[in-house]
Amino acid sequence: MQRAKLWLLILFGIACLSFPVAATQKKVNKSRLTAYRDNSCVACHSTLLEPLRVSAHFYEWLNSAHQEKGVGCEKCHGGNPSAKIQKTAHTGMLRAAFPQSRLNPKNLPATCGSCHVEVVNAFLGSKHYKMFQESGTGPSCTTCHHHMATSVITWPPETTALCANCHNNSGGPAAQYLEVPEKAGDVIAAFSRADEVIDWSYFLIAEERKRVRGFKAEEEQLKRLAAILKGAKLNWHEFDLSKSRGQADQVFFEATKVMNKLWRKSP
Repeated sequence: MQRAKLWLLILFGIACLSFPVAATQKKVNKSRLTAYRDNSCVACHSTLLEPLRVSAHFYEWLNSAHQEKGVGCEKCHGGNPSAKIQKTAHTGMLRAAFPQSRLNPKNLPATCGSCHVEVVNAFLGSKHYKMFQESGTGPSCTTCHHHMATSVITWPPETTALCANCHNNSGGPAAQYLEVPEKAGDVIAAFSRADEVIDWSYFLIAEERKRVRGFKAEEEQLKRLAAILKGAKLNWHEFDLSKSRGQADQVFFEATKVMNKLWRKSP
């Protein structure tokens, strides 16, 4: 049975490692698109051939979490999705380079904050945000999440490289904090392992439920730990690396105990 258990865990690990690949091959929920039946942005840009990058931008949205949640182009870009004339439909739209644009990096917290309240509020309390407002240098929402959040930095080396764009020896304003890139990468790694142990524990619960067992206490523990981990990720948006790492490690150690307890219960 121990060998069977080992294979079960190995297969679960492979499934976790393959998740990013599966995510890139996500199929569009066509029934969801009926919500955009009268949306001129969708009707026009879905058949647009040129400019190429504008057309590609639409299909990036089509596979995004924003599309799934019913967030249309106008929410961030402006414009009038009910207008049937191109000029009218584009009224109010400005490129990100314009200071008045909703997509200007300085305005992104207000744009993204209309939906992502907790995360943006955490970011607004950070030194990075204050510096960005004063000097225009530093990260904003799309630095890590890119436009439409179709790509989020979740791999430690990527995080380290991203932070090193400013935290380096070039003599810039962040040169005095050269330890930040490595620490930031470590926090992302800590998030990842904490997430995986919680998921692993739920996987074991699901397997054991096939044998009609109750795991109310364990599930309550996992819910509590998931809430702590959510708080750690909010602290990450304040760039409080030490606090985020400490919370993520706490979750990992406690969730590992839950996982080991579940493992011992299985036959």
